[in-house]
Amino acid sequence: MQRRQGSLEGLGERLGYGWPQLRSGNGKVSRTVWFHGASVGEVQMMLPLIEIWKARYPETDILLTTMTITGRQTAIRLFPNARVVLLPLDLPGMWPLFFRYFRPSMLIVAETELWPNLLRYVGRHKVPMALVNARLSLQSFTSYRFFNFFTSSMFAIPDLVMVQDQVSGQRFAELGTSPECIVLSGNMKFDVLSPDEGASPTLYRELFPVGIAVVVAGSTHTGEEEILLAVWEKCLQQYPETFATACLVIAPRHPQRFIEVAELLAVKGFDFQRFSGLKEKAGGLVLDEVPTVLLLDTLGDLIHFYNLSRFAIIGGTLVPGVGGHNPLEAAIFAKAVVHGVHVANFKDGFSYLDEQGGGLPAADRNALENLLIRCLQEPAFALQEGVKAAATVRRQRGAVSRTMASLEQIFKLLQEDKV
Repeated sequence: MQRRQGSLEGLGERLGYGWPQLRSGNGKVSRTVWFHGASVGEVQMMLPLIEIWKARYPETDILLTTMTITGRQTAIRLFPNARVVLLPLDLPGMWPLFFRYFRPSMLIVAETELWPNLLRYVGRHKVPMALVNARLSLQSFTSYRFFNFFTSSMFAIPDLVMVQDQVSGQRFAELGTSPECIVLSGNMKFDVLSPDEGASPTLYRELFPVGIAVVVAGSTHTGEEEILLAVWEKCLQQYPETFATACLVIAPRHPQRFIEVAELLAVKGFDFQRFSGLKEKAGGLVLDEVPTVLLLDTLGDLIHFYNLSRFAIIGGTLVPGVGGHNPLEAAIFAKAVVHGVHVANFKDGFSYLDEQGGGLPAADRNALENLLIRCLQEPAFALQEGVKAAATVRRQRGAVSRTMASLEQIFKLLQEDKV
């Protein structure tokens, strides 16, 4: 916790302290459905699924757990009526306490979060469990298969495994999941809200003067800011007329790095401004002078800036060890998606965009430089690629409705079994 989030915030909650007070509507006993998403991406992905669930089963209470502090903050913002807590540590004695307190009747886990003690408890007490948007990379599959003597019982526990692709389905089956429990759903991340469904925010539209090209580098990690700033500075020197009318917006993935990136910008001598400081000023959000770099050091605003941008650069893809972040958050706003080669975490999403249109891969720093120059010098090219990106997303949608149909079968059986 200290290494990944920079503090021990939430430790008590992970040990069973500080949980929200239990409640049920109108004094009646409500059935609680427990959703779990590791971090921001998984929580955002579950938004349409949970909204459909609440519309069809308004009498149920929603419990939502996350692994990360930022995931919890996002969940509280997106689901104000749900109980939101950090996932407890996977200790044997923790789960009886957790289940007695929250009494969840069903567990729905986003992607592939498999905790041995939790699975053992769920299996022993026959709590219905489903994995949604599940995917197994080759590396994970190889590791699980190596410890198959231990993991096979874990993979046999879920009652339903909704997989993103057929390869993942085959891997789950080989690891011990019953083939009857595996359903191909597709990737739910393609079902994020489209602009015409209310996800097109108008926030900050007056922030930049007309004629300023906004380039958003979203969810960046250590080492990526250095690459982006070096490329941007070189392009600014070579093409001053083009890049002087552009603003690079850098949004670090983790809040604890905001100060670090601000110090990096200062050391390198960039003309920059922190968005948090701008939001605190009286008189509205207006840039008196557009800086070379705008540091987006607030939570929940990245999606608004994707909507304002000419094109987006997806963080976590320029350096090894991260695996990339969700490119669809920019693609749904018809923005071209520039990315590096390290995309293991969202391989399908990047592959679809690269093959069907909207994805612009950069194999190295020179390729990244050339893409930035072209997208800024040729606005029509960036616009065309953005239109292709949005079309690619639309073609892949439908996973949420397929997932909901399968979950309802389990839930209806659960209702029939309970008095």
